[in-house]
Amino acid sequence: MQLVATPASHFARKVRLLLDHYGLAYDMVDAGNVAEFSEDKFAGNPLMLVPVLNDGDLTVYDSDHIAAYLVRKHDPADRYGVLTTDVRELNTRTVLNGMMSAETRLVLGARTGLNTENQPFFDKARAVFTKGFDWLDANIDLFNAETPRYLDFHLISSFDHMECYGLATPDQPALRALRDRLRAHARIAASNPPAPVVYA
Repeated sequence: MQLVATPASHFARKVRLLLDHYGLAYDMVDAGNVAEFSEDKFAGNPLMLVPVLNDGDLTVYDSDHIAAYLVRKHDPADRYGVLTTDVRELNTRTVLNGMMSAETRLVLGARTGLNTENQPFFDKARAVFTKGFDWLDANIDLFNAETPRYLDFHLISSFDHMECYGLATPDQPALRALRDRLRAHARIAASNPPAPVVYA
């Protein structure tokens, strides 16, 4: 299998964590600067987003779609809760995905030379972090730092990405403790995002 992504991508990290927990071998292809317009660098994904999974003749777009594909192929028991139908858990995933999308808007806005300060579009993206942290704190019982599941992969990928780019960190003590317990797992620590790459 081949995963087209970037080392720092939080969306890709959810998939990398699932692959690593399954012990599945894959080659990672660095898409480079995802702010560039090039369908080729995104393995044909017309949305020009990462991650993209190439598995033989199949190409799969979107992190959660990739995760579901991997479960159906390699883990019918769904040990990490990828295929859950629990509404609270799916809402919490949606909140985390929304926070990750807000992060992406801010990072790519700054990378392409836009002023992201005192602009309503970007101010709203920052407000998502505050609202999101409050939501997560109110739903913290859904997470399990001792035996992490796919929802926990969402949380640590989002939190580490925000801190990597200096965007936000939770004020809530319970969320910070949860983050630290998740970081203590060897497989999670091994996938930490690198320092941000500065593109010319």
